[in-house]
Amino acid sequence: MNQGGVVWGHAARPIRGESESGDLDVVAPFDGGVLLAVIDGLGHGHEAAVVAAAAARVLVADPAQSPTALADRCHEELRGSRGVALLIVSLSIRAGQCSWSGVGNVEGVRYRRRPAFATSRDHLISAPGVVGYRMPTLRERWIDLALDDVLVLATDGVSPRFAEDIVADDAPEAMACEILMRHGRPSDDALVLVARYAGAAQGALG
Repeated sequence: MNQGGVVWGHAARPIRGESESGDLDVVAPFDGGVLLAVIDGLGHGHEAAVVAAAAARVLVADPAQSPTALADRCHEELRGSRGVALLIVSLSIRAGQCSWSGVGNVEGVRYRRRPAFATSRDHLISAPGVVGYRMPTLRERWIDLALDDVLVLATDGVSPRFAEDIVADDAPEAMACEILMRHGRPSDDALVLVARYAGAAQGALG
């Protein structure tokens, strides 16, 4: 799927025995960029799905806000709930940059193809805590993007070993499905969101 300078795909499944997943992803455009996020409602089943959906509504309501501001808004919205783990990435398509904030057991990795068929990776670090329950002081971080850089965001139902087992030139949907198949844990909900930076010329941002 193409969303304003970002080509993306995802794959998800609930824990075995449940029909609903507490893991959600968000892809929301705004003027000049796209917001990406993965949300992991603590626990499983319907109650986890409800709290994850509440966080998603906060994100899509104002995706142009900074990741730290959005995480704080989610925290206020979810006070008293079971809470979520959350990774929010804001891509500035024209500037070729992204910023992020993360709380809890969620993984993010940026992959860059380099000469001689080598791939480098940078981890998008999250702070320990639970959005809605125990919120850390967040530090927003920035990273430059090059054309065809790939971002992979995953909930903790996906083993972090996926970061070392990536073919970063596959299509995003194929990458997401492959990661889920190879590294998804049957004992948890699992979700993978993959986005490739296609540059401003590929988007329809006006």
